Amino acid sequence: MTRPVTHIIRLLKWGRILARHGALRAIEADRNTPAQVKRLCRIARFGTIQPKVPDYAGAFRAIGPAAIKLGQTLATRPDIIGEEAAHNLLMLQDQLPPAPFDQVYAQIDNSLNKPAAALFDYIDPVPVGAASIAQVHRARTNEGKDVAIKVLRPGIREQFARDIETYEWAAAHLEALGGEAARLRP
Repeated sequence: MTRPVTHIIRLLKWGRILARHGALRAIEADRNTPAQVKRLCRIARFGTIQPKVPDYAGAFRAIGPAAIKLGQTLATRPDIIGEEAAHNLLMLQDQLPPAPFDQVYAQIDNSLNKPAAALFDYIDPVPVGAASIAQVHRARTNEGKDVAIKVLRPGIREQFARDIETYEWAAAHLEALGGEAARLRP
């Protein structure tokens, strides 16, 4: 069980990232945002230089894979977040930078419970595609069959679980404030 202070530290860190990308402005300006949340936004923004146009996608990328997935979901809800934010978040559908191949190769070894060299003659170090959770590499088996290997990013399970736990903690506290937040049931 994660201590509340750990969740608060994570949320403050993420809030600073959101602030540096100008992504808190709309939350702060919304009349339905609870006063407590507006105060937290002001604290997160303190001392930051913000762009004129918010970069929601950049903020979510900087926060990490769980935030990218959240952003991809929010991009489908312009009725909740607005057209501008939804359009910006659509950039999260684009290819992301790949994880370093040496880490990916080690992940393949660990996932298959045997050395990748025992199964594959060749694995292309340049991925066909890279997303928030996994990337895909072309490979050739020892039998000469061309295949695609989908590899989870190193450490993704643990990071995703930590982040989701904090999201759930924050959502429960936000919902407890009542009003629009309770109606939306975050």
